[in-house]
Amino acid sequence: MQFPIKLDSIISIEGEKIQRTIFLHGGLTVLIGPNGSGKTHLMRGLKQTLAAHCPGKKVRFLSAGRIGMLEQYRSDYDGHRGNSPNYHNANYGSLDDTKRRHQFETLQGDFQTLAVRPDILIKVRERLRKLFGRNISVLWDAGSIKIEFVRTSGTTKPYTSGREASGLMHLAGLLSALYDDEVGALLIDEPEVSLHPQLQAFLLKEILGVAGLPSESPHKKLVVIGTHSTEFIRVEAPPDLAKLVFCYDLTAEPIQVPPDAEELKSAKIFSLISRMGQEHKLSFFAKSPLLVEGPSDAIICGGLANKLDLYLEAGGSQLLPVIGKGQFPIVVKLLRLVGKTPLVLADADALADGLDLVNTFLMNSEADAIASKKGFGSAIEVSRSIYSAFSSMVSTRWADVSSIAEQHSYWTSRDLIDGDTMKAKRRATFATIFSLSEAQLKQLHQDGEWLTIRNRLAVLLDLLESQGCFVLRRGAIESYYQFRDHQVSADKPAAASEEVAAFMSADPVAVEGKYGDVLRCLRRVAQTEKIIEAESLQDTLLAVAAPALARVKAGTTSSESLNSLARSNMGAYASLFELEVRDGRLIIGLKSKILDVSGFPISVEQDADIVKLVSKALGLAS
Repeated sequence: MQFPIKLDSIISIEGEKIQRTIFLHGGLTVLIGPNGSGKTHLMRGLKQTLAAHCPGKKVRFLSAGRIGMLEQYRSDYDGHRGNSPNYHNANYGSLDDTKRRHQFETLQGDFQTLAVRPDILIKVRERLRKLFGRNISVLWDAGSIKIEFVRTSGTTKPYTSGREASGLMHLAGLLSALYDDEVGALLIDEPEVSLHPQLQAFLLKEILGVAGLPSESPHKKLVVIGTHSTEFIRVEAPPDLAKLVFCYDLTAEPIQVPPDAEELKSAKIFSLISRMGQEHKLSFFAKSPLLVEGPSDAIICGGLANKLDLYLEAGGSQLLPVIGKGQFPIVVKLLRLVGKTPLVLADADALADGLDLVNTFLMNSEADAIASKKGFGSAIEVSRSIYSAFSSMVSTRWADVSSIAEQHSYWTSRDLIDGDTMKAKRRATFATIFSLSEAQLKQLHQDGEWLTIRNRLAVLLDLLESQGCFVLRRGAIESYYQFRDHQVSADKPAAASEEVAAFMSADPVAVEGKYGDVLRCLRRVAQTEKIIEAESLQDTLLAVAAPALARVKAGTTSSESLNSLARSNMGAYASLFELEVRDGRLIIGLKSKILDVSGFPISVEQDADIVKLVSKALGLAS
């Protein structure tokens, strides 16, 4: 047996069987995907097919809730324990149970392993002693297995496992599973559960120490994990990408990069992977990562998302600072390779300097179809034609805009050592013409060509945005600052933080107006509707208000009678409101202190259109 190993996972969903295929390209295979993407189902299906690849050995699957059964001893699991959980009765079954320990999907089976395999117990004990200051012992109490711990420092007495930190309990059980040489394949769902990041890093090292072909060494085993943690992603060279399996939905095949993919032979890809940090790894967990130029852009974008309730992460995105616009194309290429749909928010110079980034987003049939409707043969033709016209304008008519453009930071902060004055002119001109009004552009020259070229550039920018590439039209992110000097050059992250602190208390309308270019991108990325609790409350309120209003029209004046009617019709939902009659009008008050809904109390005239009135009171209609 050798790698790669083809595995078919048969998944049963609502009586229907689905087959999914993955390849093992090494001892450790990591499944990555959001909640609900099918990782757990995929692993359960693999449990059946892995048996053929480790003859004579067991296949273990450990669920994400693997410590769940032990909570009856560690917590007030049923609300009857008070402040005294049943710590001392924590046990892990009987000797007879150990015969089935490999069938257990919880850590109970692994603590049973410690009871019958003293060699595995010694391995676990030594690591707990030297690295975490704990000693572990297995005891038999009236035929039941019990686990005790003792701190190695001081004179602490032994204590029951029921009192031990859940992280160390998880770690001890997982180490037992890893060292068990009777197991040839081990599947672990969310190994990071309850583990501190440093414990996760330690566990990964131990996993890698046993991961391999069972046929090559008695202590090696095939390991498959499903995780939400970057600590369990080890990508040091391009072929390591093949060991990652990207799950997006149970209805679709998972995505794997073949180790011999042509893209992985790129020197730029190799360089990027060799210096890949945690932020790059985080992007592996997002469907549509948002690439920005640096820390300042990430700070501003994060602040705007918080200010205006844009849920980037819930929308399947993740801010990824990429140092230098030259890195955008290669990072986009890598993320697309693993099935992501990356978006980019770039400074104006990403377009003013050339078409490398632009063409990364325009070389596809969808962009070509949009270009065709505008009379072009392809999207690339759009970019070349418009960029060429813009560059020509800057070259021949710089004098028209120089007095204004030379005030822009692209000009005042230009690199004199570089000596590329034309590049600085293009940058400053681009940002200038998008900062001026239509009337101001017409004043630059009577022929109106500057307005024309801006309109043409806007066509290109709109086309780019449709494909996920957003260019900051006024320059860099600092050009949009309202409260901090936009000419700032030193300590940009600090300046960005000051800007965020200021606009968090500003009028949202003003923030919207100033940061429109950025917000178009963030709203595209978020892809989630704004949370408005009034919308969810509206139907319940109408169900209470309409019958109550009918009673008021019929002459009822008793508040108690109206609230009783509401309870009869709506049960517990009626407790949200307080109904009363005042001067012949129905008055509705909101009793909940946690709902973020304004407009109460609501006063309802007897002849009012209750639907329109409630909608207006809740701010859902004008």
